[in-house]
Amino acid sequence: MVTTIQVKETTKQLLDRVKSEEQQETYDDLIKTLLIKRLNVPELFGMTKKQPLHFKKEDEMEFNEV
Repeated sequence: MVTTIQVKETTKQLLDRVKSEEQQETYDDLIKTLLIKRLNVPELFGMTKKQPLHFKKEDEMEFNEV
């Protein structure tokens, strides 16, 4: 599913700059990379069905907080 997010022109310029520095193809990739770094989440967190990742309940609770 694709969605649209509104940002100011100055924010887009900053995103463009960081996207280039991080060598990311899309804004989605950039945002995901920045969030993974910021939240210290493993890159494949919850993304594998064949080999599920196992976390303690406390870990899952922390990553599900909004």
